[in-house]
Amino acid sequence: MKLSKLLMPLVAGGLALTLAACGGPVQSPAPGASGTTAAPAGSTGWDINETPRDQLVGGEFVGSISYPIATWNGYNATGNDAELTLLQSPIRPTYYDYNGTGEPILNPDYLESATTETNPNLVVTLKLNPKAVWNDGSPITADDWIATWKAQNGSNEKFAAASTDGWNQIESVEAGATPNDVIFKFKSTYPDWVAIIGDGPLPAEGVATPEVFNDGWTEYKDAWFSGPYKVTSWDKTSGTVIMEPNDKWWGPKPLLTKLTWKQIKSEALAAAFANQEVDYYDIGADPDGFAQASNAQNSEVRVAAGPNFRQFTFNAEAPILSDVNVRQAIVMGLDRTVIAQSDLAGLPGDQVPLNNNLYVASQEGYVDQGKATGIDFDIEGAKAKLDAAGWTLNESSGFREKDGKQLDVVFAVLGGVSASENEGLQAQKMLKEIGVNLKLKTVDIQKDWPGVLVEHKFDIVAFSWIGTPFPLRNIGQIYGGTTKDGKFVANDSNFAQLDITKVNELIPLIDTEMDVAKRADLGNQAAQAIWESVHTLPLYQRPMLVGVREKLANIGAMGMARVPKWENVGLVK
Repeated sequence: MKLSKLLMPLVAGGLALTLAACGGPVQSPAPGASGTTAAPAGSTGWDINETPRDQLVGGEFVGSISYPIATWNGYNATGNDAELTLLQSPIRPTYYDYNGTGEPILNPDYLESATTETNPNLVVTLKLNPKAVWNDGSPITADDWIATWKAQNGSNEKFAAASTDGWNQIESVEAGATPNDVIFKFKSTYPDWVAIIGDGPLPAEGVATPEVFNDGWTEYKDAWFSGPYKVTSWDKTSGTVIMEPNDKWWGPKPLLTKLTWKQIKSEALAAAFANQEVDYYDIGADPDGFAQASNAQNSEVRVAAGPNFRQFTFNAEAPILSDVNVRQAIVMGLDRTVIAQSDLAGLPGDQVPLNNNLYVASQEGYVDQGKATGIDFDIEGAKAKLDAAGWTLNESSGFREKDGKQLDVVFAVLGGVSASENEGLQAQKMLKEIGVNLKLKTVDIQKDWPGVLVEHKFDIVAFSWIGTPFPLRNIGQIYGGTTKDGKFVANDSNFAQLDITKVNELIPLIDTEMDVAKRADLGNQAAQAIWESVHTLPLYQRPMLVGVREKLANIGAMGMARVPKWENVGLVK
């Protein structure tokens, strides 16, 4: 993962961290998928030139990856990467697809049915499609699921799993009446079970030992993959990967005759797209890249409400920011509409504040917590909070003081990350109006990151979180912690180091509530508590901008769908 695109990806169940710089299926819904959400009624959630297969023809597709492939194991910590996930999606089993609103859709090519029962713990029974095979012709069976669960559940720490989330909530995985029946018995109820099953298993041989799981995927092994395409060439020198239709594929015949993935540095990708060298360009929030893609011949930019959002994280252990009144005053002193318009200048999409830490605005369940709590942009309200907290204005300096100390707050600016640099300058100007001296301290991301974040060497720091179709999954990883010897210990991704009692009380209820409406209510109780405590401050939901050749169909800005259904990608006749 390169710094100019995504940095230090974290699997966080509902969210993954990214420091994006300037570039920086119609089937029945999943049964029992009570943790999922959808976009508002009438919205498809994506912009992919959605077209029926019979109106499409074949052709070739050229994509890209910005770095050498170190592992082909997407479940490994090293392979937990957005670019690799896209590249592997044509060659990996997918038990559930997603539409643009994040609704999970059972994939009959791999899964005939999935049934659930709760008595009292959750039991999920899969009936696998007997036609589904690995590329060596061997059937995909319960043995593959059992081996994958053992590698992923955290019981053996030698497996370098990207995440054990959800897998560690399964008591057992076993075969049913036949090897095509798989029974997952959970330790309790688990509403987000689709998030585990959806990506399918790895082959039992490929996860047999920690050594194989961690180091056995450095070479492409065709027998360990399954899907409508297969890799026919991998040039390690150039980094180019070529995929062609898989002769072992039993599902609908893929339309495209060839997929080529070129290794291109992220900073060179806009020019490569404009020059017709690649057919797909994830623009991110880069106005220059957007301009190049918009002006490219035979091309268009597809736009959707993506799952990413920019946010400020507050270090609640910093002396001044340990006072929630000060944190709330800072929120009220920031005009996030101006920040959004400045960050996103030259880009399409709504440039408005995001007022919920758990849901993005395009997800059902979103509640405007700024409006609900009154903790939103309000200059006079911010001044009143600081007055009440004992911070008085020094007329000569223009900043507030208390007990002989000036109200200085340090904002860690990530050097070279234009959004962070801009946000620091914007916030500095705004907070001066309420008497807060925001001091900007540049962080060398080549040398000092991620230490600044994980060692909490900041008062406020800005970066992006990436959401998923499961906004309430594993809230505790980011907003929770445990109590040991009477002292709160924040979880690893709780970079704010903030103990929110209400959230910690709600987490076990949210993690196990199977009723959709009840769970949504619990989720927004947690969202309100997070907002009131000012753990983090969302800035805005970033638009998803993807440049593609205009005749390409069923691919583009995928919304919550993550990756295309590759056998349906083709060219409009």
